[in-house]
Amino acid sequence: MKNRTKLYIVLGMMGIVFMGIGLVTGYMIGSLKGRDTQASEVSDEPVETAAKKEAATVNRPQVIVSDDNKPKVTNVYIPARERILGQIPVNSYNTGNFYIEDGFMAYHDDEGNKISHLGVDLSYHQENVNWDELAASGIEFVMLRCGYRGYSEGGLVKDEKFDEYAKACNDRNIPLGVYFFTQAVSVEEAEREAEFTIDLIKDYKISYPVAIDTEYVSDKEARTNTEEIDEDLRSSMCIAFCEKIKEAGYYPMIYASENWIRRELDFEALQEYDFWAPQYLEENDFMYDFTIWQYTERGFIQGVDEQVDLDISMVDYASFVPALREAVLSGGEITQNGNGTIEIGTGQENGEGSGIQTEENETVQEW
Repeated sequence: MKNRTKLYIVLGMMGIVFMGIGLVTGYMIGSLKGRDTQASEVSDEPVETAAKKEAATVNRPQVIVSDDNKPKVTNVYIPARERILGQIPVNSYNTGNFYIEDGFMAYHDDEGNKISHLGVDLSYHQENVNWDELAASGIEFVMLRCGYRGYSEGGLVKDEKFDEYAKACNDRNIPLGVYFFTQAVSVEEAEREAEFTIDLIKDYKISYPVAIDTEYVSDKEARTNTEEIDEDLRSSMCIAFCEKIKEAGYYPMIYASENWIRRELDFEALQEYDFWAPQYLEENDFMYDFTIWQYTERGFIQGVDEQVDLDISMVDYASFVPALREAVLSGGEITQNGNGTIEIGTGQENGEGSGIQTEENETVQEW
């Protein structure tokens, strides 16, 4: 009897314990379901669907175009740099939406429509270009190397093909951007590189960004390898270049690889600027936010008889970049709005008013 009594007591205690566990578990499950229900009610769609939609739309570029035909007035959208994970803007594109179409990489919306723009970057290394064939190839922009700083003596040099190729682009209305290969070792040198670039491009229509190309040089005797340059200085040089470019009315950009950004730059300090990302993989898993992807260094395109770097742009820069320059040249006003737009107006001919377009006559195009 004594043993049986002890057994009953033990079983009773175990029953109480299990009952308590069941009550706690039920309460927790009910709370979680309640939170999910509340979240769904707020977003008016399932929680998982809402999260995916939010991730897919972060940093998606759009261009605001005025319906008003008044001259000298335009409104443009500059892609926002949203903080998504931690403190830096990250790659928020849907990697599954990058795939080859008609022989070239492209980015597509969820319905399969191509929303990116095909480009190629050229320099004197591509000595023979048939520009009529290239213009007919489906290319949507060209990034030309305008110049570089020598990595031994540090002289500033114009790319020997720049004028010829820039004129060819402008003559055929191919949207044109440029890049300068930096070997600056000080902020002052970076500013001088920007001034040199501005002088080279001032007589051409620039419809895409003006980029500073910062990367590793394998020659151990290169000036950027023999000088002490930490990430703060290198980032400050990029900022100095970009700000000079911006002051002149052009759209600045930074060309840098993922490893270079991670090891040699303070990306958080540079998040105001768009990035041109070189990554030669079929699937883009570039860590950081970018707007142009250089997806291969061994591409082929009609009109160029050798391998070239091919790019896709996530932003239709040609729809607003020329207006930035025009506003600066004509003394127009450029103001940053809290809604992510930049409004540009050159004023009325009689000098009264700003000429800035109101929101009532705007349409939004998403890319």
